[in-house]
Amino acid sequence: NPPLPVWPVQTRGIPNICLRSALFGVIQRGRRKAVKGELIASVQGIDIRYTGWRLDQGDFDVLAHALHLVSLQESTKGYVQFTGKGFLRGIGRWAGKSGRDWLKDSFRRLTGSAVEITLEIKEPFGTKSYTYAGSLLDEFYYNSGDHSYLLKINPKLGKLFDAGWTQLQWQQRLELKTDLAKWLHGFYASHKIPYPIKVETLRHLCGSSCGRLSDFRRKLRHALDELVGIQLLTAWKIDPTDKVHVRKHEPKSTAE
Repeated sequence: NPPLPVWPVQTRGIPNICLRSALFGVIQRGRRKAVKGELIASVQGIDIRYTGWRLDQGDFDVLAHALHLVSLQESTKGYVQFTGKGFLRGIGRWAGKSGRDWLKDSFRRLTGSAVEITLEIKEPFGTKSYTYAGSLLDEFYYNSGDHSYLLKINPKLGKLFDAGWTQLQWQQRLELKTDLAKWLHGFYASHKIPYPIKVETLRHLCGSSCGRLSDFRRKLRHALDELVGIQLLTAWKIDPTDKVHVRKHEPKSTAE
């Protein structure tokens, strides 16, 4: 089990499968549900089945920061130690009691879920199909005395990086206000040259619970403006066929 890739401290390295699917969806408050063996929306070439409480963009922040702490250890086998307060500050969240309770719940979701991901990995002699099955986090221990954690990821999670990964500009992400903008930030960061994509397809891929397409389109416009505001994008438009075109600042995020 190789260590995770190395990335600069101001970025977070994330497997592209987390950025090009609804594994970490755009879930409205109060709409989180538990599912069993559910097929998760994703781009072509990735098959994801999920059991557990659905994960949202807050859970994404937790996994991304946990992976970052593990990468600093240069090994995926041991435990990483941290305080709840320090971890919450690292993901731009308030570190009071409600924040600490939320963090523990997120760790429960990430350790209590079962995910089965089948993807294609390009190798020197062709393309190989690979299936990862397990939880995203292996286990955690919590010390209620000093609010500290010991946490371990599944060492095989590092294999998902082999199918492509992206360095997310972390400060950019922390400035975003809406979950849809956060999901789009990851999606567009994972493409060097983003391709035009239908509004309906984006709604499907991000796992939005927004029922009416017109409502989603309105939220999408606002989220794309957010991405211009943080300088991930220089411009965007929705053409007459309802396809979204974006132009990125270069270079801001590095897709591997």
